[in-house]
Amino acid sequence: MRTEDHGAKEFLENLLDSLEGGVLAVDRNMRVTAFNRAAEEITGLKREEVLGKACDQLLKGDLCLEECLVKKAMETGETVYSYEIMITNKAGEKIPVNVSTSALRSSGNEIIGAVENFRDLTKHKGLWEKLREERNRAQQYLNIAGVIIVAIDEKGRITLINRKGCEVLGYKEEEIIGKDWYDLCVPERVREKRKAAFRSVMAGEEKEVEDYENIIVTKSGEERIIAWHNTTLVDEKGLIIGTLSSGEDITKRKETEVELIRAEKLTSLGQLAASVAHEVNNPLAGILVYTALLLKKYQAKKLQSEETENQLLKMKKELERTSRIIRNLLDFSRQSDADMRPVEINKVVEAAVLLVKHQINLENIKLELRLNQELPVVSAGFDQIQQVLINLLLNAIQAMPEGGQLSVTTSVAKNIRIGEALKNTVRVDVTDTGIGIPKENLGKLFTPFFTTKEKGKGVGLGLPVVHGIIERHKGKIEVCSEVNRGTTFTIYLEAMDGQEGDYPRR
Repeated sequence: MRTEDHGAKEFLENLLDSLEGGVLAVDRNMRVTAFNRAAEEITGLKREEVLGKACDQLLKGDLCLEECLVKKAMETGETVYSYEIMITNKAGEKIPVNVSTSALRSSGNEIIGAVENFRDLTKHKGLWEKLREERNRAQQYLNIAGVIIVAIDEKGRITLINRKGCEVLGYKEEEIIGKDWYDLCVPERVREKRKAAFRSVMAGEEKEVEDYENIIVTKSGEERIIAWHNTTLVDEKGLIIGTLSSGEDITKRKETEVELIRAEKLTSLGQLAASVAHEVNNPLAGILVYTALLLKKYQAKKLQSEETENQLLKMKKELERTSRIIRNLLDFSRQSDADMRPVEINKVVEAAVLLVKHQINLENIKLELRLNQELPVVSAGFDQIQQVLINLLLNAIQAMPEGGQLSVTTSVAKNIRIGEALKNTVRVDVTDTGIGIPKENLGKLFTPFFTTKEKGKGVGLGLPVVHGIIERHKGKIEVCSEVNRGTTFTIYLEAMDGQEGDYPRR
């Protein structure tokens, strides 16, 4: 029997020694009853040095004086998995180890001690340290970036943000990591709409829009305009797990653009003023004549006649025309943002033409409107697109000092490439038979302060403003010209699919 016991004990010791991790067993009095070869290598202690000794005196773990998890395992019978402690080896060096502790039971299921399995984390710690260094280096790269960089998981929680993002938003990193992006950084009036759009992207129902602009709200409650570039993040199985975005704060640039648009609008108003004055003066002069005639008839008690009725109807018609011109001019002159809404492009064309029609007539120019009556609507700012058309019409008029023909055509244009996408669009062509533009100047037309006009006739901001407005409408503008033959400016604006346009995602 003793030989069998000795054989079983030797087998158990060999089995323990074959394990990669250190194994230490203690009895109910916390005395060491087993200590394998891996435990010897990790601690520097020999088995004969530790057997029967108190484990806390041998390893001096940093939890021994606080909450002893070995005792906890014996008291509760539950395993304590994978916790880290620091132990002290024979040489007095601190060693990080990962430990799992379980209760040790007899054949009768009685708890008679505990067993610890522990691994030396020194090598692993070195790897973690390298990973930590790489992470810190990557964070430094993110922090020197001059744009916001933010990552959001599939629940909308912020998992990463760089220093620029914290600066713009006004939060410290620890205040923002783990928080819901939409609850923290999106204005309340659009929060639910953007959340719904994000959920659709995470569910794979919609593709993430790569580039767009929208508004965020800072810690102080200030709103900022951000131009975003986005990509979805996927795991090794191809499942969407979040988004990564870089964003540039363009609030000041937007404010400058608004001022530039207003300045160009004032320039256009100055050019229109004289023409509109003449346009309004003509019906007013006619009304004065009819008023004088009616006054004479009143004095002669001859008002009740068919001729009087005709004169009054003419007065009414002229007053309505005057009122329409003045109202359109006032609408154009007011300061307004690009309020994106469904717009019928033909109505914008008609409103723009009304303001320049008298000037067209004065310059001996024949106007032709070819407006497709079956156009889809576009998502646009009515006033800003009107400003674009007035600018192009005035340029066309100035290009025909000896008169000519001016045409405005609207049509449907499908599969037009705008940026990286093919889009169905509404197309507007403004064509003149004027002096044309030299080929070497075509590429400079949308450059600020470039102008071919005489000194005092323009500062070269009209077409750059036009280009900027069309870009902000996610559209495109092209120009085709031949010297002494004429010029055509073509605008493409994306057609709506029956739903109101909306560009926010983040």
